Amino acid sequence: MSHFFIDHYLKHSLRNEISELYTSVAIKNFAFSMIAIFEPVYLYKLYNSLSIVFLYYLVAYIIYFFAIPLGAKAAAKYGFEHCIFYSIPFAILYFLALSQLPNYGFLIVFAIIFLNIYKALFWPAYHTDFAHYSSKGYKGRELGTLSLISTIVTIIGPVIGGIILSKFGFETLFIVVSLISLISVIPLFITREKFEPHIFSYKQAFNRFLKPYNQYKRKNSIAYFGYGEEIISAVAWPIFIFLLIEKFYLIGLLMTVVVLFASISCLYVGKLSDTLEKEGRRKLFFSSTIFYAITWFLRPFVVNWLGILLIDFISKGLRPGIYYPLLTFVYTGGGNNRGFLKYTVFYEMSLTVGKCATMFFALILSLLIGGYSIFWFILFGYTGLWTLIFLSAYRK
Repeated sequence: MSHFFIDHYLKHSLRNEISELYTSVAIKNFAFSMIAIFEPVYLYKLYNSLSIVFLYYLVAYIIYFFAIPLGAKAAAKYGFEHCIFYSIPFAILYFLALSQLPNYGFLIVFAIIFLNIYKALFWPAYHTDFAHYSSKGYKGRELGTLSLISTIVTIIGPVIGGIILSKFGFETLFIVVSLISLISVIPLFITREKFEPHIFSYKQAFNRFLKPYNQYKRKNSIAYFGYGEEIISAVAWPIFIFLLIEKFYLIGLLMTVVVLFASISCLYVGKLSDTLEKEGRRKLFFSSTIFYAITWFLRPFVVNWLGILLIDFISKGLRPGIYYPLLTFVYTGGGNNRGFLKYTVFYEMSLTVGKCATMFFALILSLLIGGYSIFWFILFGYTGLWTLIFLSAYRK
């Protein structure tokens, strides 16, 4: 088994920087997996309102859109790994602020601020670090391996989070997640980062987004809007599951089983992204996108835990067929160190617009018909249609 894994997926040697990134992200993802599916449920239980939850995430992503180039400026000045390191304390402050919302409601403002500082520092630096140090010709495979490693260590995360919630509550879970997150920065500094500071223009980042040229194509920007489905999956879908089940330990157990299945897809699709010819990647991408969109139309019909398990099995298995071809292009689109950072910002700004759009729709819909079953039919149907925007990536 080990020889099969090495020969097919890790045949080439990994650079130290990538190995460190693998380890750091795996630890962080383990911590975040304990809380991710429960965070929107926590806000929903706290405010007893879908509209407030959707408004919270909408405001957060609007702010993030303008914060992304600032995070890139920090990455250009201080280095990618340093920015990943600087981001973690703000993630911890975010979790601690959330944990105290029942006692101090005003902390929701600080929670949004901390969240955006974390994301602005982490995501441009993370994507650029991977693009810069991953091996040419193996980016899809290394992306699949990174996802697999992260997935393996996060398999038990949801069920552990669910058990902690059932026994001790949200405040304890937020503290545990914060402590584990702190550990994730340690592997980043095993190897000294080789980095030359340079200037990143805040204004030019918006120019590239608003008036795309060369590799910053409009069709790619529109394709990245498709990530708007991701925020519905991360926010609305967990609340839908909670309304059906209402047992944290069972929700965590279901997600653990789903993540176990998804790990297989991570490696297989990552390898395909490297080995298939362009037409093969296009067919994989198109078929995955269409079938994934169909899963959104099926979700409102789910009535029990078995339906949740089946839908998440299918959707998690299909999602890498969409995301890996896109990310492989993102990680090759920049061309060089500085180009990687510019393209990453273009990518992040584009997907953020998509998430703002879907959150805005969810908010308006919740204000008009929230609380009725028809709400979920419309929202998930809309998300299925929105997913098809991904297909713009291969438009001629």
